[in-house]
Order: sequence, then C-alpha cells, then structure tokens
Amino acid sequence: MPPLPTELQSSCDALYIYECQQAGLSIGDLEKLSYRQVQTLLDIYSFVHDAIAYAEDDEEARKGEQEFWS
Repeated sequence: MPPLPTELQSSCDALYIYECQQAGLSIGDLEKLSYRQVQTLLDIYSFVHDAIAYAEDDEEARKGEQEFWS
C-alpha cells in the first residue's frame, strides 16, 4: 500500500482509515465492526507486525541467553 499523502497526515479520519487498511480491514469491515473490535484487530496487527520485524533479533537473543546459562 502506498504511503499516506502528506496533506492527509494531519486528518484523523483519513489516518484512521489508512491504518485500518494497512491492517487489512476494508470500509465494509469498519461498517460491521464496533470501534472496540477494530481497535483489538489493530492491536493484534501491530503485535504481529512487530514480532515479525524483530523475529531474527529475538532468536539471536534467545540463543545468547541459552549459551549464557549452559
């Protein structure tokens, strides 16, 4: 997905919809889900995205810790 245009970055509603679309939610999904459900899905997306981004670092840290305690 392309980056959000600069002129829309200060628009809360556009930013919210953009974040939802980044997480794979469509406008139709937003119509059907409650705000709390959408926030939960955004939190899950953020958690998984971070886990994937830092998976290699986390694995190296686990190996280092295991070697330290061995």
